[in-house]
Amino acid sequence: MMRCIAAYLRLSQDDVDIGSNSLKDESDSIHSQRLLIQQYRKEHTDLRDFPVIEFVDDGYTGTNFDRPEFQRMIEKVRNGEVVCIIVKDLSRFGRNYLEVGDYLEHIFPFLGVRFISVNDHYDSKSYIGTTGGIDVAFRNLIYQRYSQDLSEKVKSAMHLKMSRGQYVTHCPYGYKKKQGVKHEMIPDPVTAPVVREIFEAAIGGMKSTEIAAMLNAKQVPTPMEYKKVNRKMHSDAMWSHQAVLRIIKEYKYTGAMVNFKCENETIRASVQRKCRPEEWVVVENRHEAIVTHEEYEAANAKLRKVNYKGAKRGDVSDRIYYCAYCGRRLRKTFGNDEYYSCSTKLYRTDSPCCQVRWSRTEIEEIVLAAYKAQLMLMNERYKKLKSQPQSNPLEDCRNAGKSIQKKLDGFASKNLTLYEQYRDGKFDKDTFLKKKNQLLQQKEELQAQLAKLQEQEAEIARQQNDEERKTQALNASEDMLAKEEGEMRIQMYDAIEKVIVYVGKEIDIHWKFDLSFENVP
Repeated sequence: MMRCIAAYLRLSQDDVDIGSNSLKDESDSIHSQRLLIQQYRKEHTDLRDFPVIEFVDDGYTGTNFDRPEFQRMIEKVRNGEVVCIIVKDLSRFGRNYLEVGDYLEHIFPFLGVRFISVNDHYDSKSYIGTTGGIDVAFRNLIYQRYSQDLSEKVKSAMHLKMSRGQYVTHCPYGYKKKQGVKHEMIPDPVTAPVVREIFEAAIGGMKSTEIAAMLNAKQVPTPMEYKKVNRKMHSDAMWSHQAVLRIIKEYKYTGAMVNFKCENETIRASVQRKCRPEEWVVVENRHEAIVTHEEYEAANAKLRKVNYKGAKRGDVSDRIYYCAYCGRRLRKTFGNDEYYSCSTKLYRTDSPCCQVRWSRTEIEEIVLAAYKAQLMLMNERYKKLKSQPQSNPLEDCRNAGKSIQKKLDGFASKNLTLYEQYRDGKFDKDTFLKKKNQLLQQKEELQAQLAKLQEQEAEIARQQNDEERKTQALNASEDMLAKEEGEMRIQMYDAIEKVIVYVGKEIDIHWKFDLSFENVP
């Protein structure tokens, strides 16, 4: 396996929002980062012979490490494919003081990966056995504080726009951006009539499911379909009662701008918290209304009021059943038994989804039988595996490596002996140089063999870890089979990713893990 150098480049949206013509933008651009890293490699001979793989996260913040290319790079690091990581500066790698320090001081040294930050003049090769020093730690802290300060400035600017009644997120269905004017919206002549029709139908007494079915019958594109430049996303896209309710509850259709419904509790948090209605920033008469305040109140008064106070979440372990035709999770209803059916039939009467209906007793009997069959197969394979003679290729590989290393350790003595023989006049200079080159060639060949063995050792260790995990799972199958059926029925849901349900009593089970382990001998 050829090891490589990972060149990591990152540019966040904030880096370009500060000012499109600023020197900072140019210095931080992906292009300039690439040129800087390329020039650094040219100036350092020990880096020239390794191939380079670029990992570019364009438009991602440095305050967390949940970035696609960063994660792909780290996966290659864990697999032993990366010998060195090069970045323009530590802020490109990350702006989280603690996590950056953890990578530099613990993770990369443990994995034997060299780390270079060009503009910070940091090369972990110079700090083997020590930390990067107080200057590196202080730089990390400054980068994090800069990001926090920038985030506060952006947040302050956003709140100023909210207080003026400008939209700062997106135009709701029924509106579009006003051409040539930022942060203002006008009714969309295509979708605004649909919004009015929904409100009128609700005021007229139609249920949200009935309104959705009406829109589907008319083949009105859903908000998501319309957003995709009026192209049909797929044949299963349809209006649902949730989509109808979202429109009826949207106060912006009265001409008011409503902002600050959600916020990040921490910088760049992946999950937002919902703000209380009293925290919303509402500015009346900011754009042309699609419905009046009276129509808005009348439509919302027709909605069924659901009291969630004190509601307890029931068993959700069986939320694994999906419709084979539209891909939606089946809903559960109750009667003499529990039943799973597709909610699409509420909105479309011409879909094969309408025929999807199973009782829980019936479907669990089939799934449980499949689960038992998997466990029995695992148990048989474990017995077969246990009866086979066990070998340890990893130990053999390590012993071969030790043997080669022992030979390499002896070359210093051989070189000294050769020189002493030349000095004592036992052969001339040309013979000495010839013999010395032969020793050097032998040493290089042994070093190449040792490097190959080390790669084999890493691969064998990985394979053995996989086999050990499989063996443990196979070993557990016998205990699982001995459990009571009721306990096994509960346990099987932990092993299933999803069950695809068809018409005609056909199902397709997707296991969370490969329970059959077909590669196990």
